[in-house]
Amino acid sequence: MHDESSAFAVFKFLVLLGIVLLLHDMKSVYNIGNCDELNASQAVLLIEAGETHCCFAIVDYANFMIVQAACYTAAKQDEDLLKTMIDTHAELRQAFRQTVVSYYATEDLLIPSKLYHYEAIQSLLGSLYEKDQNTIVSESVSEWQLYNVYYIPSARHGLLSRKFATGNFWHVYSIFLKNRIEQNDGGDFLIDFKTESFSVIGIRDHVLQVAGIFSYSRATDVLYWLLKISREFSFSQNEVHLVLSGLIDRQSSVFQELYQYFVHIKFASIENDLQLSRDFADYPIHFFSSLYKLAICVS
Repeated sequence: MHDESSAFAVFKFLVLLGIVLLLHDMKSVYNIGNCDELNASQAVLLIEAGETHCCFAIVDYANFMIVQAACYTAAKQDEDLLKTMIDTHAELRQAFRQTVVSYYATEDLLIPSKLYHYEAIQSLLGSLYEKDQNTIVSESVSEWQLYNVYYIPSARHGLLSRKFATGNFWHVYSIFLKNRIEQNDGGDFLIDFKTESFSVIGIRDHVLQVAGIFSYSRATDVLYWLLKISREFSFSQNEVHLVLSGLIDRQSSVFQELYQYFVHIKFASIENDLQLSRDFADYPIHFFSSLYKLAICVS
């Protein structure tokens, strides 16, 4: 009788969870592993928050190993997406040793440190993008002598600041630039794919040339943007090295398009001595690149 009651309770929870996800048009991309046996005080929470996707990973700090990760998307911009993900996963409401958050924000300016003046950049950002209900975040990327200044929706920033008051907050570009980058003659494109968008960081001769986030619905959209960037910033298709990460594999139409036009292509490898638990064995490690790059900010 007790077992039937427990089974019914689980069934009821799954039904309610399905209703919540449906109401918010939230779809699960992956939900891997668990942290049931991990003390939160010995765990690190990594979060990536975007307009149409949210992901997290929980790291066993003692072994520096990702033991759980999940990613969700919405068909359109949904400011409730982040809250829904947190509400869906009770484990995210624990008191973690440390929390590191990456913002996947498109309204962004990268400024050389020697030209950075907060008031002037704030005015410039306001002239380029809508500033209503947005918070300005400014951060130094000292490794590249840059400042990264960007808008983040105030509701999203406020939610994360309240939930994770001692968290570290960074833009996704800053995170990629803080990680070690193997630079090649001819330049490099660091490309990270989400379900309907991708980010590109272009580097040549130890200088950041371009950084952007682009939407796509077809493989040819990705090719269009990369060829356009190559032409406008003088990258050679025969010489530039593409490092692919995120939700892409060799069988995808995106990869097949890129393979026809670019000579040097590889998938990102894991860094920072971070490991993945056995639950991740069936997944390519580059799927989680933007999350495990956050680990460089863990102290």
